[in-house]
Amino acid sequence: MKKVILGLLIVSIFSFSSVPTIYSHPGRTDSNGGHTCRTNCEKWGYEYGEYHYHNGGGSSSSSTSSSSGSGSSNASTSTSPKPSYTQADIDEGKADGKENGYKDGYARKSKSVNSENGNEGYRIGYAAGYEDGYREGLKKITVEDTEAGTKVGMNEGLKAAREDKDIETNVNDSESDDWNRAYMSAFERAYHRQKQLIRAEEDGYKLGYELGELELPTEVKSDSELSEVFTDEYEKGYEKRFNEETKKHKELGYESGYELTEQNSVKIDERFVEPFEKGYKEGLQAIKDETVEVGYLQAFQLMSYEPPNEVENDTLLEWYKEGYESNNIAAEIKATAYDQLLQVD
Repeated sequence: MKKVILGLLIVSIFSFSSVPTIYSHPGRTDSNGGHTCRTNCEKWGYEYGEYHYHNGGGSSSSSTSSSSGSGSSNASTSTSPKPSYTQADIDEGKADGKENGYKDGYARKSKSVNSENGNEGYRIGYAAGYEDGYREGLKKITVEDTEAGTKVGMNEGLKAAREDKDIETNVNDSESDDWNRAYMSAFERAYHRQKQLIRAEEDGYKLGYELGELELPTEVKSDSELSEVFTDEYEKGYEKRFNEETKKHKELGYESGYELTEQNSVKIDERFVEPFEKGYKEGLQAIKDETVEVGYLQAFQLMSYEPPNEVENDTLLEWYKEGYESNNIAAEIKATAYDQLLQVD
C-alpha cells in the first residue's frame, strides 16, 4: 500500500513540474497580433515606440534526481522575430495613402490601394490611409457637383417658367452624374414653384383690379409665400384700378356739372362719390364762369339787357344776366353817352 501511495506522489510531482511557464509583457495587441511598446521596453528587448508581434510560446523540461527524489523544471521562452518596420513607417504610409486616395477620389478615378514603395509597414499604412482619403475626396466632389448642379438648375428652371417655356431638361455630358441629377431635380422644382408663384401673382392682381374683396384661394391659404405674393399683387391691382376709377369719376362729375345734369340722377359707386362731387363742382363753376363772361361782354354791345334766344336754361340765364349787370364800365359808358345825347337835344 505504501508503494502505491509513493508512486502516485511521484507522478503528481512530475505532472506539475511539466507545466510550461510563459513569459510576456503588458499591452494589448491589434488585429495583426502586434502593438507598439510603451512600457519596460528594454526589459523585453525592444526600443520605446517599437512595433512588434506576439506569436511565440514557451517550453519547459524537467528532470529528477535519484538522490533527492524531488523534481525540478527549467522554463525557457521564445519570442517572435522583430518586424522589419516601425509605427513611424505605418504612419508615413497612411499619410501618403490618404493624400493620394483623396486625389483619386476627388477625380473619380479607379481605386489604386496598393503601393510598391516602402517596407511592409509603410504599405499597410498606405492601404488604410488610401481608403480613408478616397472616401473623403469622393464625398467632397459629390457635394460640390450637387451644389453646382442645383444652382444652375434652379436659375434655368426659374427662367424657363418666367418665359413660359415648356419644361425640358437635357443631360449635360460634360458634367458628372451627381451634377446632372441635382440639375434636373432643381430645375423641375424651381419650374413648378415659379409657375405657382406666377399664377398667384396673376390671380391676385386680377382680383384687385376688379376691385373685388380680398379672399385667398384654398390652394394659396396654406402656403405663406403664395399668400404673400397673392396679397401683394392684389393690392397693386386694386390701387391701379382705384386710381383709374377715381380719375374717371372726377371727369364724369365735371362733365355732369358742366352740362347742369342733376347730380342725384347719376349712379355712382359709393367708393367714388367724393371724386365725382369734386369734379361736379368744378364743372358747374366752369360753365358759370363762361356764362357770366358772355353776359359781361354783351353789356358792351347792348344798350339794354336782352336775354339770348339760344339760352333756355334758367340757371344759365341768371348767370348771363349776372354777368351783364356786373359790367360797370359798360354801364358808365352808356350813361355818359345818354347824357351827351340829352345835351345835344
